[in-house]
Amino acid sequence: MVENNLPEPQAALPPLQPEPEKPKRQSAQWALMIVAVLALAAAVVFVVLRLVDPPASPTANNVERNENPGLDGIVATEMPPTQLEQGDCLRGFNSPLDPQTVVTCDSSHNAQLIGIFQVTGEEYPGANVLLTQSEDLCKSVSLDPRAGLDSTWTYHFSRPSESTWGQGDRTVSCFLSLSEGDVRNSLLPEGATDGESENSEEEPSKAQETTDS
Repeated sequence: MVENNLPEPQAALPPLQPEPEKPKRQSAQWALMIVAVLALAAAVVFVVLRLVDPPASPTANNVERNENPGLDGIVATEMPPTQLEQGDCLRGFNSPLDPQTVVTCDSSHNAQLIGIFQVTGEEYPGANVLLTQSEDLCKSVSLDPRAGLDSTWTYHFSRPSESTWGQGDRTVSCFLSLSEGDVRNSLLPEGATDGESENSEEEPSKAQETTDS
């Protein structure tokens, strides 16, 4: 016996198809590309500016003095010669052209900057003339007679070369150094460390002499 209320057969459904992928947004990629291009451009500009206008020298060329030195007496180390002042006492001195260790004059030292002069003239006078002039200026510095200067002390002085003369250099710096040993006193009379040196008519000292350009 067949029942009449059975559901009618349905047609088979087609298989499900995966949804097509949505196209990726291009705006994010363009943004990244723009950022990269800008960063590259900034780097190129930075390099070009460094080549055209290099940065200034480090502040190591401007050494600060310790106004309150400790027991070692050190006022400054690696002091450029151009920053030395008249009356500076120097420890470990070898040459006027070297960076110096400046110390208090009552601490051990083997040299002192006794005078700074400015020579005049527009044209370079020549090495020999300038050498003689520098020697005379350095030996004219008045020294403390209590310092006990003898032949163990040596004059050193720096003077302009022909090339630095053309750049405006007119400075003659005068030093006295011990050939061996140290002292703990200044070679200059009290109050003689302010300003540039003045010529003196006193008898020349017995120190030896060397020169440094």
